[in-house]
Amino acid sequence: MSDSPQVLIVGAGPTGLALACHCLRLGLRIRIIDAKPGPSVTSKAIGLQYRVSELLACMGVVDRFIAQGGSPTVVNLYAGSRSLVRLKFRDFGQATGRDAFAPRAIMLPQSETEAILGDVVRQRGGRIEWSTEFVDFEQSPQQVLSRLRHADGRVETVASQWLVSCEGAHSLIRKQAGIAFAGKTYPLAFFMADVELDWDLDHDENHVWFHQDGSFAALPLPKPRTWRLFVEVAPQAEGPEREVTLETIRELMRQRMGDEQTTISNPTWISEFRIHCRMVDRYRSGRVLLAGDAAHIHSPTGGQGIATGIQDATNLGWKLARVLRGAPDSLLDTYEQERLPHAREVLNETDRTTRILFAPTPLLRVLRDAVVLPVLRMDRVQKKLFAKLAQLHVSYRGSLSRSEGRGRWFGRTRLRAGQRAPDVAFQRSDASKLTTLFELLGPQKPVILIGCGPLSFVGEHRARIESLLDTLA
Repeated sequence: MSDSPQVLIVGAGPTGLALACHCLRLGLRIRIIDAKPGPSVTSKAIGLQYRVSELLACMGVVDRFIAQGGSPTVVNLYAGSRSLVRLKFRDFGQATGRDAFAPRAIMLPQSETEAILGDVVRQRGGRIEWSTEFVDFEQSPQQVLSRLRHADGRVETVASQWLVSCEGAHSLIRKQAGIAFAGKTYPLAFFMADVELDWDLDHDENHVWFHQDGSFAALPLPKPRTWRLFVEVAPQAEGPEREVTLETIRELMRQRMGDEQTTISNPTWISEFRIHCRMVDRYRSGRVLLAGDAAHIHSPTGGQGIATGIQDATNLGWKLARVLRGAPDSLLDTYEQERLPHAREVLNETDRTTRILFAPTPLLRVLRDAVVLPVLRMDRVQKKLFAKLAQLHVSYRGSLSRSEGRGRWFGRTRLRAGQRAPDVAFQRSDASKLTTLFELLGPQKPVILIGCGPLSFVGEHRARIESLLDTLA
């Protein structure tokens, strides 16, 4: 039996890598494995939402994501050559102070997101074990015994205190734990291609065309002139898998856009996929936990997938650390309590959006074109739409892991325990230069924030503060 990690993470996608980063930052012994032979070279997901950019800023790595990615400004909706709606990305939660971080959306292929997070794992002393297949597990009240199969056929038994499945939609751990994954598969299919396009449309904007035979979308990738194309098609009936070629994409693009002039070339990836809407009813079975797509999958509409998974990892990481340092393991029940309702909200919202935008019947398409798209021209509707997509509204107020006093220093609009805290720049009393809230939250030590009440507060509550520091130590 190998040296025992405290946490065994199965799956080195964005969720697993983010969880590994948090665990290593907090000083935990981990192993992270993946059955793939190496890092991903293709990417289904290409977007990071506003809230994820804040979490990456707290981790101290967001600058690299911004440098490598793009920042979309607009979503254009068309019918042929006719412009229907121009949806403008909003500025949410402007940073307080010129040195504070302002959240933003980032367009970056999933493979590059994984590469950056993988570098952080290695910088923090971790190692990603590729070509290592999870076989099965047994758990007791004290530990989990997992069997792993290596590329040479050797089977290893690993003892860990916690096992986390970040394997994705086909999670073997979820199935072996007997956790249901209820939901549906949409009557939709999509061709997807990464290509170069020679046209005049802005490369920092997203473009979507609606057509009676299905939608077509072009989303910019960071490299100049490169685009991710999505083409809605009828699902394949039973039979051999259909071949999707560049010529197939070219003809469908001309049909949906009504454009005979654009040149499409240099495909780096062409694929077909179906979309699903499924989630678990619990995130935990004893010492086994689920995160990311192992717990919830949904339509890619709105780019919510990676954002939801990384928030799972952020919520789970510090709780694992606290439990491994002596907190009751009931703290991990709050992971499900806080994250499952949000996952359900994301599934409901993406399901509603998918059924509206990819209307499956002629009547629904008429309603979409006559009612929904005109309403989207309204500024307040756009603001509400992008606020949902940004995921800055996520709150854990009411969770058993949070408590708050009854102070009235900030009035009715004050920040409450469990709410998102935006970044703010301020002067520390023990430093000569400005710092930010996110910089304080980056190190592995807990941070106590005392609001701007009377200065006598610290003296009056010194014993309580010292007791809290002892608890967090």
